Amino acid sequence: MHLVILFDRIPCQSCSSYCLARFSRTSKTNILAALSLKTYVTTRWTPKDDLSPNGFEPPQESKKAVREIIVTGLADSESKIRVVCAYVVSKIAHDDFPEDWPHLLDILMSYLKSNSADSVHGAMRVLLEMVKKDISIQQLPQIGPVLIPELYSILTRDTVYSFRTRGRAVDIFSSCVQMLSTLREENPALADQFIAPIIPQWMQAFSVILNHHVQGNPEKATEEYGLKMEVVKCICTISGEFPKYISTSLPLLFEPIWMDLFNLRERYVAEFVSETGDDGAESFQDSDGNEIGFQSLLYVLFDFVAAACTKKTVRHLFLTPEGTHTSFFEQLLYVYIIYMQITQEQAETWLSDANQFVADEEDGTFTFNARVAAIDVLLTLQEAYPAPFFNALGVALQRHIGESNEARAAGNEEWWKVQEACLLAIGRLSEELMESLEDESQKIQFDLKSLFDHVVLEDMKAAEYPFLQGRAFVFASEFAKILPAEMAAQYVPVAVHALQAPASGIPVKISALRALHNYCKYLDAQYVTPYQVNIMEGACQLLPSATEESLMLLMDTLGSAVRINGEVAAKYEHILTPAVLDIWKRFPSDSIITSYILDVFEEFAKNPHYAPALYARTLPFLNQVFTATGTDPTVYSSAVDLLTAMITYGPSPLPNEFSEQMFPCLMQLAWNVPDNDLLQSAQECLRRFMIKDCEHIIQWRDPAGKSGLDYVIHFVAKLLDPANSESEALFVGDLIVTLIQKAGSNIASVLPDLLNAVLVRLETTSYQPFIQSLVLVFAHLIINQQDTVLQFLTSTNINNKSGLEILMNTWCDNHDSFSGYYSLKVSDIALSKLLLVNDPRLQSMTVKGEIVVNPDGGIVTRSRAKRNPDQYTAIPLYTKIIKLLVADLGNTMPNDQAPQEDAESVGDEGEDWEDLDDDPTFSSRQEFSFLSDILANIPDDEDDEENDPGLKDDPIYKTDMKEYLTDFFRNCSTHNVNHFVEICQHQLNDEEKHILSLALNA
Repeated sequence: MHLVILFDRIPCQSCSSYCLARFSRTSKTNILAALSLKTYVTTRWTPKDDLSPNGFEPPQESKKAVREIIVTGLADSESKIRVVCAYVVSKIAHDDFPEDWPHLLDILMSYLKSNSADSVHGAMRVLLEMVKKDISIQQLPQIGPVLIPELYSILTRDTVYSFRTRGRAVDIFSSCVQMLSTLREENPALADQFIAPIIPQWMQAFSVILNHHVQGNPEKATEEYGLKMEVVKCICTISGEFPKYISTSLPLLFEPIWMDLFNLRERYVAEFVSETGDDGAESFQDSDGNEIGFQSLLYVLFDFVAAACTKKTVRHLFLTPEGTHTSFFEQLLYVYIIYMQITQEQAETWLSDANQFVADEEDGTFTFNARVAAIDVLLTLQEAYPAPFFNALGVALQRHIGESNEARAAGNEEWWKVQEACLLAIGRLSEELMESLEDESQKIQFDLKSLFDHVVLEDMKAAEYPFLQGRAFVFASEFAKILPAEMAAQYVPVAVHALQAPASGIPVKISALRALHNYCKYLDAQYVTPYQVNIMEGACQLLPSATEESLMLLMDTLGSAVRINGEVAAKYEHILTPAVLDIWKRFPSDSIITSYILDVFEEFAKNPHYAPALYARTLPFLNQVFTATGTDPTVYSSAVDLLTAMITYGPSPLPNEFSEQMFPCLMQLAWNVPDNDLLQSAQECLRRFMIKDCEHIIQWRDPAGKSGLDYVIHFVAKLLDPANSESEALFVGDLIVTLIQKAGSNIASVLPDLLNAVLVRLETTSYQPFIQSLVLVFAHLIINQQDTVLQFLTSTNINNKSGLEILMNTWCDNHDSFSGYYSLKVSDIALSKLLLVNDPRLQSMTVKGEIVVNPDGGIVTRSRAKRNPDQYTAIPLYTKIIKLLVADLGNTMPNDQAPQEDAESVGDEGEDWEDLDDDPTFSSRQEFSFLSDILANIPDDEDDEENDPGLKDDPIYKTDMKEYLTDFFRNCSTHNVNHFVEICQHQLNDEEKHILSLALNA
């Protein structure tokens, strides 16, 4: 009978006997019994398990029997049984330890002390899981003194235990160190007393392991790499958590790690870089079946060098007493460049897969390999030792280039790989090198000119070595900012030829694209203008066959080329626009690719020579997309973004086709397709429509006589309906502000209802980005016409609250979570204007203050938080405004002046957007005739050609907030505005007083 059925139907004692009997039979029977227990415990041990029927939980007697039986399997002679039993014990321990299984640790410790390799192996697998998941930091001071000595004993008994078991001992010890670091926050003395005495012996043991090398047995040698990996990771953990206890040991540890790096380079080249590499020696499975290769060891060795290189106790390895680089530094960089060579596997992949080549060679690639890891180490070393690094790198490069030339002369076909790695190393640090060369105080001795003259130009001609040739193209472009005129004139046509040459392979064409993209960005136009057409045509020729990463690079390059000369680009509109629209048709719902397409489209739209033909070709195309039925809403949204780009960068007023053809199609989509992304895109598109061509929208009529402005207003009203989600209306606030600014008196009759609807949503929503959008509607109004809007707010009542009360409570509660350079300025300036108002309604108002801490509250769970929500003090509105503005002033100060506040998380709760029950009231209301004053006095944007989405011409955007707030507070202090002085003396904390004092006394 199946074991699970026995647990359900047979008394505990019978079940236990049955299991014990099965464990005593053949190995195959034991494995089946263990697997049955694993399935049972995993699915039915507690009511919370997925397959536990109707919350079924085994009787305690059955659980006790299982615990007694399964733990014996940890000492079984069969490895597979130990592994399964260890998994089951760990699962049970997670639920039952220590309350229902208090003696488990005693049992495991007895196994550790048994001198049996099998028992130790089983116990270690369980302990590793328990230390990571189940043993608390409060238990560690009692468990650690017993456990850690046994771990050390296992680690040092190399003739008894396998490399993997010893590695697991190191892993457990590393987890204990991390727990001790956490414990130190509560009890620093206890943690330090615990860790300090044991570190020296562990470091000595680690040194022995790192200096040992298995000889004559490749499989055992690779298993040893697994142990060394755990040792080095542990060293890095201790160095990060308790650096003072390991600093003196770092030189002792650095030497064997360096020697491994040095000695493994030949094996790395032989197995991975060379065309004749032996793939069979790459990796092995250890005794637990884990795949371990020496590449994995290389990664942790790299990590150690990066972590240790800045420590004082090893600085002498890199710097002489005079501050110059050491010969070791040269040798270290020399070795790292070897690990940066292209492997044979990479070369084969990249020759046929353009996307993989682009993805792997990006500066911020997500690919991880020895090449990428070595570059990361070089970046760390350069940051730690800027001038010595480049001087040492120059020596290492000279040595490599000399040796590669010798290898070439000797007929070695792989001579080019290390030379390519040299150019990669310098190119990735090109910005830092150029800055260092400009700074004469650093005394950089790096002959960049000689490298260009004698290496780069020659490598550009090496067509038989495409990766080297391509690297030379990219390398030259990475120094485009400082290229001499003669070099710039020489390198650009070479890259153009490579891009267009039919014989060029994938690596060369992709590299030429990268180079030309950099040249277009950084070179003077005179060097690239003659080749603009070639670059555009070359990119367009590759577009049809490009996908994913290579397509993004093409779009980037095309966008850069279009910018060179607008008139030239316009002559090729008939080629460029169809090519880009074809790409959009292939990937309309790919958000990443469409973002690149949108960038190019914006370049088209910015070009006044290009735009008319762009409109003529694109507007009919978009019209077809908008009117097609059954289209994915994501495609609609992407198409709206293309329209928005043309509107944003178009003239004002727009050509008639926009309002006559595109506006009604856009409104139909916005009304009929309930999709968040589409509605958000439509809001931004309509806002741009209103900025560029409000008069056309006002004048437009549908067959029934309804105006375009009516359509926009009803769309806004729909977005503000509480029945709809906040995410749909995320940008409605910006649209309302633009409506008020641009439509003027044309919306006077409906403005009260719109503003009332904004207040209704403010009162019911808790979604912070939506709150910001709505609050800023009133912030803009307060800046331009505060008396009128204050009258409206105080006259409006929603659920027995005044509009002013709703607004100010919501605003003050969320202001410090607002984001966006411009939005923060608007909010600050509006609040400052309110503080100047001598109004009893504002002076008497209170808002939420500081949280009330309950010293006896204990741990706050989610359910407890719902039953007992946080309590806050109530403080005067003006006090809260001063506190908010002082905090923002502190954010504008240098770090050495203003104290740093703890960052507060925004929106971390992940709450769902609520569907609100209250309906907005758009019925006829009492006419607020004074609202016409708002419309008459809000300044319109006089610059109809203003087309910068960043609002850089807006006076608010240009405001220096540090200067503004400093002057504001000085004025308030001088005139004691609304009891400013008394509030600052009695209501501000020390940090706030410090910030104010710095501002007032500057």
